[in-house]
Amino acid sequence: MRVLVAGASGGVGRAVVTMANAWGHEVFALSRKPIDQPVWRHMQVDILNEAALFAAMGSDIDVVISCIGMQRRNPNNPWSPSISPINLTYMATRSMCRCMKMCGVSRIIALSAAGVAESAAGLNFVMKTMIATTMIGTAYADLAHMEQVLAHSGLDWLAPRPTRLIDGTPTSRVRVTDRFAVNDSIRRSDVACWIIDAISQPTWPTAEWGSRTPQITGD
Repeated sequence: MRVLVAGASGGVGRAVVTMANAWGHEVFALSRKPIDQPVWRHMQVDILNEAALFAAMGSDIDVVISCIGMQRRNPNNPWSPSISPINLTYMATRSMCRCMKMCGVSRIIALSAAGVAESAAGLNFVMKTMIATTMIGTAYADLAHMEQVLAHSGLDWLAPRPTRLIDGTPTSRVRVTDRFAVNDSIRRSDVACWIIDAISQPTWPTAEWGSRTPQITGD
């Protein structure tokens, strides 16, 4: 399968490229920064450059995987100001969907986050506080708008919502949940495995996921 990975230089994006390669897919990687992984093709590009997106979509792409997200000046400080547009995922996804339709690409998986939109009801107190007081709240509002773009796109789409992302080798232990407890977390590599497994499913969503926006966490 020929897979377009947007945000290929980020934490989850890098893991997705690794897993896609391991499963024998051809990867067309899009990123703001250089990457050091073997891929079929790589384009270093601003994800909001619609002409570049259109050119990439025209490469007989079977599925798009978007791992883009807002970047803070200090990634370890949730109070740090954003260095990305505050509606980055909304604008990028809108452009991707337009280009997909023009190029006949019908399937897209776009990374969201646990607690976005209606899933906020299952958030723990700490996350509720972080969303209310830091740039995380701005990012979550952007992701909610992104999901609405997908829902109205007419495309076959998924927006998995992982809990707190951590590093580590894959465990293959991923479950769907409606809660985001204080200690909940999921490895980026496990999110990548879940996504690469999902692209092999003939129909979305599966009964196990329950919706096109499954909230996933590790055991």
